[in-house]
Amino acid sequence: MNVLAVGAHHDDIELGCGGTLARFAREGRRTFGLTLTNSETHYDLRGIHRTRAQAQSESKRAAEALGVTLVELAGCDADNGKLAYDVELMRRIETFIAEQRISLVFSHWTHDLNTDHAAAAQMTIVAARHVPSLLMYRSNWYQVTQPFNGTFFVDISDTVDDKRRSLECYQVEIANRSSEWIDSFFDQHRTAGFAIGRKYAEVFEPVRYELLSR
Repeated sequence: MNVLAVGAHHDDIELGCGGTLARFAREGRRTFGLTLTNSETHYDLRGIHRTRAQAQSESKRAAEALGVTLVELAGCDADNGKLAYDVELMRRIETFIAEQRISLVFSHWTHDLNTDHAAAAQMTIVAARHVPSLLMYRSNWYQVTQPFNGTFFVDISDTVDDKRRSLECYQVEIANRSSEWIDSFFDQHRTAGFAIGRKYAEVFEPVRYELLSR
C-alpha cells in the first residue's frame, strides 16, 4: 500500500495525520507528503510571521522525523489565503497518484473553516476519486456548524513520539502560537486513544475505506 497525505500548509499533514504516516513508514509503506502553498504568513493583527524559506526548511526536518518523502509538484506555490481550486494542479495530483499507485489518501476535512484547507480538500478528493481509501483529517479546532464525523481511529501509541518530534521542528510556528498549539492535539489523541482502549489515536472522517487495501 502506497500512501499520500495532502496539506495546504507546511505543518498540516503533521498535525492531522503525522502519527499515522509514521506508522505506515515504519511498516515499510511508501509514504508521501504534498503541500500546496508556499506557507509564507504575515498576520500583523496577531503578530504571526513565517517566510517560505522557514516553512520549507522546517517541513523537511519534520518529514525526516516521520519517515515521509516530500513531493514537489509544479503550481504548489500559492500564497497563504489564496489557494483556490485549480484544474491543472488537481490533474498533477491525480497523475502523481496514478504513477505512484497510491491506494490511501489523506485529505483536509471538506468543512474546514480555513479557506486554503477547504480548497486543498476539494482538489485532493477530486484527484483521488478512483483511490480505494480516502480519509479526512483536522489540523485545527475552529468550530463550524457541520460536525467533524471522526469515526475512523488509528492507534498511534508507538509513533506519538515521532509525531511530537516532527511538530517540534516547527519552531517558528511554536514561537508564533505557543506550545499549547501542539499540546492541544496530543490532548485530543489521548482522549481518542481512551475511546478505543489505546494510549493515543488519530481520528479521521472516512470518505471511503477499503478494508484490505492493495
